[in-house]
Amino acid sequence: MMPKFKYIGALAGLALAQAAPAQQISKPLSSLASNSVTGHILCRGGSNVPMTTDAEQSLPLRVVAHLDCGQEVSLLSNSEGYTVNVHTADGKTGFVPWMNVAKGASAAVKKPNVQSAQLHDGIASWVVGTPGSERFYSEGLMVESLTVSGVTVQVSLQDTGWKLLANVAVNNGSLQAINLVPARMSLDDLDTDKSLRYQEPKKLRGAVNHQILWTTANAAPSDAGYLANSSANSNSSQSSTQNYLAEHQATVQLVSEHRAEFNPHSQMNSVALRETAVLPNQQISGSSWFQRNGKRQDMVLRVPVGGITYEFPLSFSHEKQN
Repeated sequence: MMPKFKYIGALAGLALAQAAPAQQISKPLSSLASNSVTGHILCRGGSNVPMTTDAEQSLPLRVVAHLDCGQEVSLLSNSEGYTVNVHTADGKTGFVPWMNVAKGASAAVKKPNVQSAQLHDGIASWVVGTPGSERFYSEGLMVESLTVSGVTVQVSLQDTGWKLLANVAVNNGSLQAINLVPARMSLDDLDTDKSLRYQEPKKLRGAVNHQILWTTANAAPSDAGYLANSSANSNSSQSSTQNYLAEHQATVQLVSEHRAEFNPHSQMNSVALRETAVLPNQQISGSSWFQRNGKRQDMVLRVPVGGITYEFPLSFSHEKQN
């Protein structure tokens, strides 16, 4: 009879083992350790993050819940493994990858306080006086700022006498990571209906010179960005959004002042805008170069970010500055 009892005991032990995760999942937040660290869920390309019952997250996944981007969770472990044990406000416990968690209360995504521009077939255009479109001057450089659903893109355009230099900053105030690929940016000359080629930094290594950060002219607003009724022009320079290009401008200024200490290749590497995924609450900035033509009149700079194309009308005709 002993083998039979052992068999019954083994079944009971298995049942208890299977019940443990269910009990853990339904455990109320108040019964957990009061010193748990707060975190927030980061979505890296997806719309949510699955939470599983096992730390290894082996296939097939045993999913407890799908956590929303920016959702607050309590961190119940601080292991060095691939996943972290978390607890949600509605009483569920499970494991998510560390890469999908931002620690600390400061990781909470801030709600944007800037109005959102309208989209037309996935395109947002900077137009003076419309929601989400702002303009300001930073160290004498005109910056156009455009916000869509919490994601702000700011640009300026300069002529170095060698190439056209586009300075770009992206601030992600949304709940999801967004992709930025500089090589997908474009600069169109409206006067000649010609697209000026994006200059891949790697391919410029053999041709770079000390003109990469020089400025012979700064772009100003273009008539293409003005409403037919431009009564809002007088207020267009009053910006309510933060200057996300300021840090990059400081870097460019530092490199320019110490130009003799850097070869042109090093200058380019230190300021170039790079392909990246911009996480929630993160901002990036950098410079990109485009083919230069001799005319330098009305242009449109297009910056694809997170599935949306941000369009900025710019001009090198200085008398159009206000």
